[in-house]
Amino acid sequence: MAVRFRKYFPQCRGKRTKGDRYDRVIVKGVECEGKRSKHCPQGLPMPCGVWAIDFRHPDGRWVSKVYPEIRNRTEAEHFLSIIKTDILRNKFNLPGEGAIPTLKEYSRRYLELHRGAKENTLAMKQRGINALIAVLGDRSLNKITPFIIEKYRIERKEKDSVQDSSINIDISILSHIYNVAIKAGIIEKNPCKDVKPFKITQTRDRVLSQPEIALLLGKLNGKDRLMVLVGLFTGLRLGGVLGLSWYDIDFTKKIISSSHKTGKLVSIPVSDYLSKELLKWKENNSGDMVFETRKITNTVVVYYSEHFSKLFKDLGIHNFTFHNLRHTFASLLQGELNVGAVVVQGMTGHSSLSMLQKYSHTGLDNKQKAIKSLTEYVLSKRPETTLAIAQ
Repeated sequence: MAVRFRKYFPQCRGKRTKGDRYDRVIVKGVECEGKRSKHCPQGLPMPCGVWAIDFRHPDGRWVSKVYPEIRNRTEAEHFLSIIKTDILRNKFNLPGEGAIPTLKEYSRRYLELHRGAKENTLAMKQRGINALIAVLGDRSLNKITPFIIEKYRIERKEKDSVQDSSINIDISILSHIYNVAIKAGIIEKNPCKDVKPFKITQTRDRVLSQPEIALLLGKLNGKDRLMVLVGLFTGLRLGGVLGLSWYDIDFTKKIISSSHKTGKLVSIPVSDYLSKELLKWKENNSGDMVFETRKITNTVVVYYSEHFSKLFKDLGIHNFTFHNLRHTFASLLQGELNVGAVVVQGMTGHSSLSMLQKYSHTGLDNKQKAIKSLTEYVLSKRPETTLAIAQ
């Protein structure tokens, strides 16, 4: 059993004697594996050959199979190892190739295993899998190679105009599917490990300018205005704002507690200004929930996200979403008010500072000073102090 590069053109093959038992070589051919070099004859088109795999069938016949999608010797040897495994399975009456599911079949099993994941995570997996099975769904898991994955990425990028970051997510999901299948003993190798993700250029987060903040506070009213104030003064995600109940707000200590998304409890001080606005709202909205009585599903969050994006655009604030209020919260505290990153991230609840969250009460004074400075800045008052906390 072996792999070889079968050349298309006589100029590359060399010559052998005829009639000799061993067909002795009299003219040596070009030694190559499909890559152009100075030894190649001039004027030959590409590709100039194809990789072939030679092996003995269980019935005794010698078979030579060609695979146009194979690009190099490494991939050819990978295919050969699959063939060897299939032959051994038949020899020892082990489950054959038919036992290896297609990507479409195994994706259903994969989603069933992850049905307990958070709604956003499950929706992201479903979107990625739908894109993958539309192209690769009928292929068995052991027949998807790095070359096939690379071809999928190029087509998604060039033909479908999909962003690099979205393609990276697709391949990440595919890689996780393979890792789960490997743990289940269905396959032995993850082809995604040989595929490098696209490099993503980091862009600066969109934040509100002071005139835009003044515009929002002057034009918005009611529920929309209060939700924007909560997002701007607490840095909570949209789902966290929608999920707030009155029990999460301690008006005596002036603290909002939230564990949205990360699952870690984050305590955020409430300024006097925001506290008064919330109490005014509570007078006419005395139910358990502050803003939304429905269960906070991905559908509900998407609805509000689109609502606020349109609202901001109609006010002349372009390329801005509700989530950018979170970016504005962090940017103003760090960039304009010189509040240290540890204090800010202690309020935003990023997982990279998960150990800090256990002791977040020790920095409560610093957080309260930071929120006070932010409120004064947003309301066009001069902050009393410039903080340089926990740099």
